[in-house]
Amino acid sequence: MNSKRPCYGEMFPSIVEMVHNRPINGKVFGYEMSYSGQVAQRQGATVNHDAWQECLRCSCMDDCYRVSIGRMLMELAVKNEPVSQYR
Repeated sequence: MNSKRPCYGEMFPSIVEMVHNRPINGKVFGYEMSYSGQVAQRQGATVNHDAWQECLRCSCMDDCYRVSIGRMLMELAVKNEPVSQYR
């Protein structure tokens, strides 16, 4: 049986609820959105290159990456679905 590491499927942070004014990180990828009032001061994606190298050495890397991408795409779909669609 192939046991998964605790970080399996967690390369990207959750995007269901965007957080402002502090960095949000998954195992490898992250983002930061800084606002002053209503104006975005800084937005950007981040990559932890050391964690990426660690992932590349992991025997579950391909599966983990696919699960991470799938989870992020599902979160994006749910986040962008109008609530009125289900009323």
